[in-house]
Amino acid sequence: MARRLIRAALWRGTAFAIALALPGSAAFARAPHAADAPLALSPPFALSVEQLFAWEAAGPLADAGNVSRVPLAGRMVDPGPGPDPAARLDPKVRVLFAPDGMNNFGNYLAPQPRFNLYTFTHWAQIDVLSWFAGTAGHNVLIPARPWVDTAHRNGVKVIGTAFFAPLAWGGSAKTLEAFLREEGEGRFPAADRLVELARHYGFDGWLINQETDVSPELARRMTRFMAYLTRIAPPGMEIHWYDAMLPDGRVQWQNAYTAGNAPLLQDGATRVSDAMFLNYAWTPAGLRAGAALAEARGRDRYALFVGADLWPARHNAQQAFGNKRWLRGLREHGDGPALGSVALFAPNFNFNAGGEFGDFRANPRDAEAFYDGEVRLFAGDDRNMAAGNSTEAMRTGAWEGIAALVPARSTIAKLPFETGFNTGHGLTDFRDGRVVGGPWHDMARQDPLPSWQFAYSPAARLRIGYDFQRAWQGGSSLRVAPQAVLGNPAEVPLFLTDLPIDARTGLSVTAIAASPGYALRLTMADGSESLHPLTARGVWQERHWCLGRFAGKAVRRISLVIDRGQSKPLNLGKITIRDGCSPPT
Repeated sequence: MARRLIRAALWRGTAFAIALALPGSAAFARAPHAADAPLALSPPFALSVEQLFAWEAAGPLADAGNVSRVPLAGRMVDPGPGPDPAARLDPKVRVLFAPDGMNNFGNYLAPQPRFNLYTFTHWAQIDVLSWFAGTAGHNVLIPARPWVDTAHRNGVKVIGTAFFAPLAWGGSAKTLEAFLREEGEGRFPAADRLVELARHYGFDGWLINQETDVSPELARRMTRFMAYLTRIAPPGMEIHWYDAMLPDGRVQWQNAYTAGNAPLLQDGATRVSDAMFLNYAWTPAGLRAGAALAEARGRDRYALFVGADLWPARHNAQQAFGNKRWLRGLREHGDGPALGSVALFAPNFNFNAGGEFGDFRANPRDAEAFYDGEVRLFAGDDRNMAAGNSTEAMRTGAWEGIAALVPARSTIAKLPFETGFNTGHGLTDFRDGRVVGGPWHDMARQDPLPSWQFAYSPAARLRIGYDFQRAWQGGSSLRVAPQAVLGNPAEVPLFLTDLPIDARTGLSVTAIAASPGYALRLTMADGSESLHPLTARGVWQERHWCLGRFAGKAVRRISLVIDRGQSKPLNLGKITIRDGCSPPT
């Protein structure tokens, strides 16, 4: 699991409206504060076992610039049926997102002068970002602050990785033995240091990925280490175990929760880990048995994260859009409650897999394919979260999308709320609609993005996506473009919220509307609605409204509505709901 090359060995045991206006074709072990490429395997992001024990908060292996001070935001789960009223959602499912090699994609602290670096936008559909990486000599992988900041604003936890490689790929039992140094009364200094690192840098726990064959004695020490680490972790910190090593020291992937690996999650009355990441060669029967075993041992089935290896070249796994039925395989009867949570491994196929997914990492002109791959993963083959995907998938075998299983989550519950639909990078940097810079990338600048990417009335023919040619703030705006004259009104749900309204609350929208017929709709928790038409002009236009007549209510959903007969596009540049009502315009 640690590397794509390793995985081959383990297995033996809405289209986007992205307009590209391309221009012409710390030294040491500190993070890159200058505008340079990410450092894949250097402190503060990567440590050997020796460096782990030598690490000090004020020492040369640490970097104050990597400390996140953004607290983990609270989240609400969509209480309604969501954009697709026929969807059979399981709100207990958690989704772990594990790009393969985050050290190669995100190890920077300063803004970068490059558009085509990795980004992610579907925070509303995941719960944990796993900073998955590691080599035989770089065992402790630490998340980068810009990603932690943005994940926390979206209520998503971020966990680092402690990785011990298979023997065939340079792993050594001596490395693990050094890591598992045990002191009097069962204390493990490495566990103390892992907790210290997470607390110092402000992230949320660890995935322990131990794939080195070791002796039974060292395996027992590993189990004691896990129980100690889980016990000393503060509330809210999560410790995950990957399904590889068995309690006798053999690395033998179970692909399920079984009697063989059960003690690495729960050993009698001892909680050994908070969650287990199951390997990918699972079967529905094995998941059913594992869910029952977990519950018999006093653990929730949703502590089991069922692995989905999405890398396109691995045809015997859950291969992105090659294997379209696996999501139903982890549900009871194909459309019932899930048999566990979900771990999405190598979802970065849209960034660097090539082929039909493009190669955005090498070519900024592949931005449309990059964004489309992520939307398709979460919204299904039709790129529409409102299109009855579960029912359609049962009938046709189409890929239904992760959003067919999990409801949206949101942190948008207090004023002010503001978004410029900025995804965290751009071909150009805009401020108030004016160009102020060239290509850039900074995940810490990402705005709150739509809870549903994307959803719209199923009968409508719309192209929805991020436009990097026109933006009000940052690098992008949201573009909605009918592909034909609309025969019926259409709705595009954007944000799930719980925003309190009082007598002074105001709404502002900045947009470019090519023709009349667009409006922003606020739907209150009690079902009442407020409709705000957008001015038809070919330049950015800001409008203001007072919401005082809804005082005492809460905004539950922000949507765009489109009149029948519309055929012209709209760009949304900014939406703000805040205390303080400007005169209506």
